[in-house]
Amino acid sequence: SDLESNLQMFINQSFENISSINHSLNLLSKFQNILHRESLKSDLDSKLNIIFQNYGLELEQVQQLYEKQKHDPPISRNLPPVAGNVAWSRHLLKRIEVPMKQFESNQNVLAGKDAKRIIKMYNKVARTLVAFEFLWYKAWVQAIDQSKTGLQATLIIRHPDDNKLYVNFDHEILQLIREAKCLDRMGIDIPESAKIALFQEEKFKTFYRQLHWALTEYDRIVSEVIPVTAVILRPHFNDMEFKLRPGMITLTWTSMNIDSYISHIHAGLKKLQELISNINDIIEHRIEKNLKVVSKTLLVDLPENSSFTVSEFVTMQQTHITSRSSLLKGKNTEIEHAVGDLIQKIVSYKIEGPVDPVSPKDTKKLHAHYNHFMYQALLHSAKNSMNSLKKRIASREGMSILNSAKPFFDVDVQMMPPRVSLSPSLDDIQECINQSAQAILSCYKTVVDWGYTEVPEDKKRLHNFFERITKDIELVRVALLLTGCIQGVRNGVNEYLNSFAKYNWLWKSDKDVTYKEFVGKNPSLDEYDTQLQSFGAVEKEVEHVRSIQIIGALSLNTMHLKTHLTNECKQWKIQYSNNLHARAKAELEKLTEYTRMTTGKLSRKVEDLDSLRFMMNLLNEVREKESCVHMEIAPIMDMYQMLECYLASGFMEKDEIDKKTVLRSNWKKMVTLALTRTDELSKTQIGFKRDLVKDISDFQADVVQFRNDFTANGPMVQGLPPMDAVDRLTRFKEELKIRQRKFELYKGGEELFALSHQEYPDLVQTSKEIKLASQLFDLYVDVIRTINEWKLMPWDTISVNVDDMRDTMESYAARCKKLPGRLRSYNCYDQLRIEIDDFNTVLPLLKELSKDSIKARHWEEVMETCNVQLDVVGNPDFKLQSLIEANLVSVEEEIEEITDGADKQLKIEHQLGEINAQWQSQEFSFQEWKDRGIHVLKATPLVMEELEEDQMNLQTMLTMRHVSPFRPFAQELLGSLSETSDTLERWAKVQMMWCALESVFTGGDIAKQMPKEAKKFAKVDKDWAKIMTKASETRNVIECCADELLRNSLPTMYGELEKCQKSLEGYLEQKQNAFPRFYFVSNAKLLIILSQGSDPLAMNQYYENVFDAIQYVEHDPKDKTIIHKLHGNGGDGHEVVPFIQPVKAVGNIEDWLTALLKNMQKTLKENARSCAMDLSEVQSDISNLRPLVDRNISQFALLAIQIMWSYETQSALEQCRTKKTAMKENSQRQLQVLTEMSSWCLQDLGTKVNRKKIETLVTVHVHQRDIAQELVLLVRNKKVQDANDFDWLKQARFYWRPNGADDASDDGATIVSITDVDFNYQYEYLGAKERLVITPLTDKCYITLAQALGMYFGGAPAGPAGTGKTETTKDLGNSLGIFVVVTNCTDQMKYTDCAKIFKGLCQGGLWGCFDE
Repeated sequence: SDLESNLQMFINQSFENISSINHSLNLLSKFQNILHRESLKSDLDSKLNIIFQNYGLELEQVQQLYEKQKHDPPISRNLPPVAGNVAWSRHLLKRIEVPMKQFESNQNVLAGKDAKRIIKMYNKVARTLVAFEFLWYKAWVQAIDQSKTGLQATLIIRHPDDNKLYVNFDHEILQLIREAKCLDRMGIDIPESAKIALFQEEKFKTFYRQLHWALTEYDRIVSEVIPVTAVILRPHFNDMEFKLRPGMITLTWTSMNIDSYISHIHAGLKKLQELISNINDIIEHRIEKNLKVVSKTLLVDLPENSSFTVSEFVTMQQTHITSRSSLLKGKNTEIEHAVGDLIQKIVSYKIEGPVDPVSPKDTKKLHAHYNHFMYQALLHSAKNSMNSLKKRIASREGMSILNSAKPFFDVDVQMMPPRVSLSPSLDDIQECINQSAQAILSCYKTVVDWGYTEVPEDKKRLHNFFERITKDIELVRVALLLTGCIQGVRNGVNEYLNSFAKYNWLWKSDKDVTYKEFVGKNPSLDEYDTQLQSFGAVEKEVEHVRSIQIIGALSLNTMHLKTHLTNECKQWKIQYSNNLHARAKAELEKLTEYTRMTTGKLSRKVEDLDSLRFMMNLLNEVREKESCVHMEIAPIMDMYQMLECYLASGFMEKDEIDKKTVLRSNWKKMVTLALTRTDELSKTQIGFKRDLVKDISDFQADVVQFRNDFTANGPMVQGLPPMDAVDRLTRFKEELKIRQRKFELYKGGEELFALSHQEYPDLVQTSKEIKLASQLFDLYVDVIRTINEWKLMPWDTISVNVDDMRDTMESYAARCKKLPGRLRSYNCYDQLRIEIDDFNTVLPLLKELSKDSIKARHWEEVMETCNVQLDVVGNPDFKLQSLIEANLVSVEEEIEEITDGADKQLKIEHQLGEINAQWQSQEFSFQEWKDRGIHVLKATPLVMEELEEDQMNLQTMLTMRHVSPFRPFAQELLGSLSETSDTLERWAKVQMMWCALESVFTGGDIAKQMPKEAKKFAKVDKDWAKIMTKASETRNVIECCADELLRNSLPTMYGELEKCQKSLEGYLEQKQNAFPRFYFVSNAKLLIILSQGSDPLAMNQYYENVFDAIQYVEHDPKDKTIIHKLHGNGGDGHEVVPFIQPVKAVGNIEDWLTALLKNMQKTLKENARSCAMDLSEVQSDISNLRPLVDRNISQFALLAIQIMWSYETQSALEQCRTKKTAMKENSQRQLQVLTEMSSWCLQDLGTKVNRKKIETLVTVHVHQRDIAQELVLLVRNKKVQDANDFDWLKQARFYWRPNGADDASDDGATIVSITDVDFNYQYEYLGAKERLVITPLTDKCYITLAQALGMYFGGAPAGPAGTGKTETTKDLGNSLGIFVVVTNCTDQMKYTDCAKIFKGLCQGGLWGCFDE
């Protein structure tokens, strides 16, 4: 029983722990198979009932679970939806079905009270689950065909968002296959259509994978494309797209040829991949790699640790640039060929589809792209090279010794007079750097631009990268910096070089001059010593100067300078030493020579008085010299001692040493000899004294006899012929010289022996008289000799020498006048005067006869006058003597008349020659007429003036007395010029008319309207062309005008052209009548306007001639005959007025201009109406004034202000009786408006036109404000009662009358009232004009003119110039909106001109102002 109890407990516990019905039933079955005791069996049966009850609960749970999850049941992983739902329903069915089968085997359980309910529930749940499965299966079967429609889709599709290609495989197909596979495994019958899809599963997946790989590969290839080749490769990718196209259009997943399609795609991708790989390889390894090499190429070789001379630097750079240039040329060629190969690869790619091949434009772009890259690489190379050069050469100040490279240039500091300089100079270094920079840039001249490799060498030079590279701003900046890179060290170098300025004296000072100055101060030997020591000190100072000085990039080598300065110091020492030596040597030589010479002189024999006197003087000299000779010898010895200190040994020659050694001993020997000769002379001088006394006595007697002979037989004897006197004078001069020599000798003897001097008065007197006679007779001889020489001169040479002859004779005459008075009593003097006067008289006649103007005819007149035969003409042997003998002086007046006539005839001859030569060479100037090939005369007025001037000159010549020899020629020339002048004058008139009419009748609208005249002109035009062609070939003025064809044709042509001109004037009159404003346009301009009438655009430059202020009009861009707007003048911001309706510029120009005028007036009237209507807003709120002004053009903004002022002031005057403050309020209102407008002037008004507009409003409203204030005072003083008082009526008042009418239209009118006269506003566009400041005088003029016009009179304002008469008239016209035509009158005006203007004014309804 315990066992049973324990078993019972165990069974109970076992059933308590089991939650599943199936497990409970399984456990129960196990217990039933083991336990066979009745007590336990009954307990187990009760357990079955309990399980059945729980099963009922589980049925409810399953039912609830089904209801809860039937719309979204939990599906096993990797199961498709249908199979998953079926599996879920089958799982639930199995969950309730398995226990029910076990319960069915035990009828006791089913017989229980709740069994029916549970069975019923079971049946319901089971039916529901089976129905659930069936519904899903049925739905799937029905959806199979729908799912299989995905197989009809194209293989590939392009996504609309990212434009990429995707495999267009519907995933429902895969799901269908998976459903079929899963359902088949679950034992569900699969429809045949699903089985077909199931059997093709592997094929679909293979196709999908292959297509997916192909598209991925295509995307990868596209991503590998270098952007620059994308455009040129577009045809290749289009070709690939074409290969893919069947998969996007025709092929579906059920197609039969998918395998071949995929193979075709793969082959295309492979081919495309090869192309892209080749392209990328060329670009990467042959183009970009070489571009990097080019970009990194430095065209300068700049070692950091080396310095160079300029020549070394230039040589090194030339070598380096040559090699680098070759590299660049090679790389340029390689890159060009690589780009060519690249393009060739791309172009040669075989495109299979109907795709446009590679465009030449794209290949050119790719070529240009890499050409630009090549240019950029070369530019980078140039910039790097130039920057490297700049950096290396730049100033090195502030760099430390550790991180600084060696100085760049080795430069010698040298002496280059006149200063210490660098060799090479800074300019040379700068030039070297500039040359290097030029060489760098010139290198690119050798790099030929692409596409010109195969052209000849001369063309290659024209196509290189040089021009493009040198246009780069940054490179130009670096090049400019390089041109001044040495400037940074220039100051430092100059300071360093200036430090040597203290040594300038060494080489600048002239050693000889300085030494002379030094010697001039009589320096002592101590001063010499001091000077030489100072040179030594400078020499040591120079040796201590540094040999190398570094400044910036320059290494300055001073070795040469130091050597030079040291040598200069030595030269100074040598200069002073050599000069001292020379001085010492000179003094030594002098003293030695003196000793030698004196010794020789002392050895002479004493034989006569002269030699005795010489010896005595010599001995005296030696005695004097002996006292100071020691003072001369001692300095010489001291100088030689100093020289031995400063000069090297051997500076003296052996001879000099010997002289120095024996100097003192030789002097002593000479002194001894002098003492010996003194003793000898004291014994011999007594005999010489005795002989001297005797000779003096004889000489005294000889002098007396010589005097007597001169008095009796000398040249001064009266009555003696001049030539005899000359001979005597010569003889006595010789005798006087002998006696004067004796006198000198005896005088010296007297001094030697201390005798008293003897006097010789006769000798002195004779000498004076001979000198006096020489003045007269020497002059006489000179005159006679000169005249005789001149007489033998050939006549041909006289013209050259005549001035010299005159000067010589004038000098003789002057000498003659200066002779002493006592000489004038001699016959010789009279004859001298006669000879000089006679020749001076004939000399002017000779000068006149030697002039070039004297011809053979004049010599005949001279011979006839003198009654002699003279063989002058053509005879080179004719002498002057023959003319002098012809006694020209006797017929002096006749000769002068002949020569004067010859001068005048020569002048006439020259003038005739000049005129003739001028017109032989004078040619017409021609210019081509309007590219027609017809030449016309140019500058004819100048030619005609010259013709008239020369005719007048010829007529004047023909009235002269001396024209006789040339009269026939002058008359013939005058006739020729006169005929030429007449012909040319007629020719010019014809040309002027032809030029005026040519453009009218050879084209344009006028020729069509005047066919008869055009035909007539065409004939004249043809003849004119022939004449002018021939004239342009001849060109010479006289020859052209002498042409018979020209002379005969001109009158006929002139007559025909005159007829054409008259017909044309009638035609113009007709046009002017149609559009009266044409009367104000000159005929020439009007012809141009009318001839271009068919082109409305051509009128734009002439509107200002027929309208007041229209600059041009704006035509429709599509149809030029439609005009939309008019434009005023003023440049930027000018006024533009749109027409209220477009103007059609068709038909005759005068017709559409009239339409334009009418439309302008209507448009401006609408503007006036708009302004008047908008004024109500301004009156209520002043802030609305600015928008009103800005909206309207200047003319109507002003009109609006004037209308508003008139209305407000009129209203105030009408209310002033009933409202006391009406006028004051009006005055304040006008002040408020003025203040408002004035404030605008302080703002930025944008354009000049807008500012002018605002300023004009202010100008006019200032007057209106003044009137308002004036009326306040008048009303207050009761001088004005209402609006009918004259003080108000005299003002210009402006009104808009909506019910009025005017010439523009009947719909309203703008009225301007002045006094009792009302004017209709004329609506002429006036532009943005400035208006006059209105003064009381202006008001008076307005009143007077208004009254005159009101009575149909005119007006004539009078007053001084510049007072504003014309401007006031024009301003009144502007106020009335009318076109005022101002005519500046002159005395050249004709009545026809006035008539023309009056016609225009009357027909156009305009005002005319005739100024002056």
